[in-house]
Amino acid sequence: MKKYQIVTILLSIFVLLPQVTYAECTKEEKKHFKSIEDEYKITHELNKDTKDYNITLYNAEPDSYLYFWISDDTDINCEYSSDGKTNICKNVKPNEYSIGIIGVTETCDEIMKTNTIDLSIYNKYSDDPLCEGIEDFVLCDPQYDKEISREEFESRVETYKKTTQNKQDDKNNQNKKKTDSKIIKYVEDNLFQIIIIIIFVIIVVITIILTAKSIRKSRRLE
Repeated sequence: MKKYQIVTILLSIFVLLPQVTYAECTKEEKKHFKSIEDEYKITHELNKDTKDYNITLYNAEPDSYLYFWISDDTDINCEYSSDGKTNICKNVKPNEYSIGIIGVTETCDEIMKTNTIDLSIYNKYSDDPLCEGIEDFVLCDPQYDKEISREEFESRVETYKKTTQNKQDDKNNQNKKKTDSKIIKYVEDNLFQIIIIIIFVIIVVITIILTAKSIRKSRRLE
């Protein structure tokens, strides 16, 4: 008897639980959403001061479709623009979130699309003095989300700096070689003109020297 009582109670609980149902959108509504789907964009920006994120939800047609958070996190607060097209959610904690887009017409309240975003915990090494000048290095990215030891961080930073310096030295040498090559090629292509110019300069210099000597000699004779 107890067995049947337990089954009856479980069935009763299941029936009493709130059931979430969505009316199926029409083919035309689905087709229309598909045509503007790319206009629905979700971007996020890390706030280095609070170590939280600001999320911006771009809504192409707020009268027909809306974003909603598929999450139990009640601390997410969003501000809506006057036209309803831009929703900004501030101070969102690092975590993985699912955000859906649902139809809200008279005949449609179906989930049209679900987006998942992963907000990484702030990378403490990004503020380290060793990252100065190499902010583009992956371990210095504020959103780098893998756990590494201090020793590994320092070792990889040192290796990166050496590699970067070697690449810069190679680049400088290549640029110098290219410059030298251009100079040599120019001399080879204009050798005759260069010789003429050199001879002309020599003649001018000799003429100036002889003229100067002649003037000094004339003055002594006077």
